[in-house]
Amino acid sequence: MRVLVIGANGNTGRRLTEILAHGPHHPVAMIRQPAQQEWFQQRGIETVQGDLEHPIDDAVQDCDAVIFAAGSGPKTGKDKTVLIDHIGAIRSMVAAAIHGARRYVMLSSIGASVTSTSPIQHYHRAKGHADAFLQGMHEVMEHTLDWTIVRPGRLTDEPGGGAAIFDPGSEKPTTSRQTLAEGLAACLDEPASIGKTFHLFDGQQSIRDLLRQLDD
Repeated sequence: MRVLVIGANGNTGRRLTEILAHGPHHPVAMIRQPAQQEWFQQRGIETVQGDLEHPIDDAVQDCDAVIFAAGSGPKTGKDKTVLIDHIGAIRSMVAAAIHGARRYVMLSSIGASVTSTSPIQHYHRAKGHADAFLQGMHEVMEHTLDWTIVRPGRLTDEPGGGAAIFDPGSEKPTTSRQTLAEGLAACLDEPASIGKTFHLFDGQQSIRDLLRQLDD
């Protein structure tokens, strides 16, 4: 599949495009500025220019799948967060559905909720609204998506390892960016992950085994 990676220039996005490039799929890295192209060119990864604050139809067309790994981050202003994590995310879903990129994997957040009262509630609410639209878009659109929503814990730069859906032993579960990227990529080929929303933390299981258990 041709897989459009939105947020490809981020810490997780770069890892994700490299994983996809070494697998059966063809990643297309969506970048905002031409200056971001060099890193991907050096690794033989195709790029396309796009900005979530504007229509991205040109970037999505001819792709079979979309992985949304973008984010304004919890430290940005509320306006930018809404533009990227809420409106921009929904814009990408609609474009994917219209242009036939039926497989859609969303990188969300452990705190995503439309009713969040966390210290960064503007971020968690934006993520929550985007997730809710994806889960219910079959009710408002003729074209629907085979979607998966992945909610990691606190992200770290530790080496990748095993994974877990639940981490009852920790109040603040962590997720290695490498493990997260591997999980996002693995969702593309695991039918059991379609229509599922789940947390992905560091753990002891293989990612493949973990995803297969989503149907249990």
